[in-house]
Amino acid sequence: MILKQNIGVDVSMDEFEVNLSVLNNEFDKTCLGKKKFANNMAGFENLINWVEKKKESSIAESYTLEFTGVYHENLAFFLNERGKVVHMVIPSKSKKYCESLSIASKTDKLDAQALSWLGLERKLKEWEPVSGVFLSMRSLTREREEILKEKTIISNRLHAANKKALNPLTTIKRYEARLEMLIAQLEEIEQELKGLIESNEELKRKMNIVLTIKGVGFICATTIIAETNGFAAILNQKQLTSYAGLDVKLKESGKYKGQSKISKQGNAHIRRILHFPALSAIVYNKQLSNFYDRVNAKKHKAMIASVGVQRKLLCQMYAIWKSERVYDPNYEINKYYYRLENVG
Repeated sequence: MILKQNIGVDVSMDEFEVNLSVLNNEFDKTCLGKKKFANNMAGFENLINWVEKKKESSIAESYTLEFTGVYHENLAFFLNERGKVVHMVIPSKSKKYCESLSIASKTDKLDAQALSWLGLERKLKEWEPVSGVFLSMRSLTREREEILKEKTIISNRLHAANKKALNPLTTIKRYEARLEMLIAQLEEIEQELKGLIESNEELKRKMNIVLTIKGVGFICATTIIAETNGFAAILNQKQLTSYAGLDVKLKESGKYKGQSKISKQGNAHIRRILHFPALSAIVYNKQLSNFYDRVNAKKHKAMIASVGVQRKLLCQMYAIWKSERVYDPNYEINKYYYRLENVG
């Protein structure tokens, strides 16, 4: 008897590998077929037709994909529009599952098989597509990030050109013109982001609440809200820190105590945008400033304490977005005294 069937999909830029497997009542997994398709609309249609021919018709099928930059998005949206159940897993989760299978090699076929089996064995949350406004916000914030990188490069080259002996004045003028263009584009993107938020009353209201957190600016809040789809698929703070790659990896065995580090196996855009807001929060957010001092005094490393503040700041944004309550700098103190009163 077939209990479940799932299609694992390993997506790359131009093509994707699929593996259709089923789970029976004895919890054995059987592959019904595997194939490669082009990562375009024709390939998506061919996938649907192939699955219809290969699948067990008595039960519904599901699809398990891995977050791979932007290459998975068109297929995920296509399957969702066709009414298919889609599961999305972060790369770190699928990697750990592959390791548990003791698979030494790494190929697209093996990755598709692992994703298929992961969907069969685990109860994965159904993926919800990113809303149009969040998708537009994410495109703009990522474009802004790219322009900022280019701006830094041009600024450094302009500085070097000004110091270089016998450097043509025309070279300096071109660098200055490019720098002015990039600054103008950054301002243009920020205005577009503000326009998107202003056009959505609920988003505008919730964004204004998030911005009450000391240290969180407009670009930081916009980036994180866009990258998390408004925290739609985030169930708790632990899952959020893991998605951002800010979860702590412990290395301990017996008497051995290794150095703990953040995994960095998550959304790098979130980690990058939190760096400067965390530094600002250390100065202006009393709650996080005290936290920073405690961690720094214990670890004697400012970077570790700063990363801890990034994680705390991200969790504060999540809590305030979900509760829709304005940031209270005395929340922890009030909660402490409330517990004392109830215990007494």
